[in-house]
Amino acid sequence: MKLLEYCNEVELNHLMNDLARRLEDGCAINGIEKPMFALVLFNDPKMGQYCSNCNREQVIGALQELTERLVKKQDFPRIERRTDETS
Repeated sequence: MKLLEYCNEVELNHLMNDLARRLEDGCAINGIEKPMFALVLFNDPKMGQYCSNCNREQVIGALQELTERLVKKQDFPRIERRTDETS
């Protein structure tokens, strides 16, 4: 196995496209509507690779908002919803 830093463009493109497809498939299998996403991979935090299914400005906005929450150690509480099975 090699580090991401040593992958060439063809290898990175193949990897990222495969992971993006699996992410979308996983959402569909679990009944989740196709979300916008930015998938970030790195071995060295200074050399991140990403792919997304949205435009660059949307990725930047989402990452900025996420960074602020991570720095402040803030999480969004999850809303528990009752299903027909638990009603």
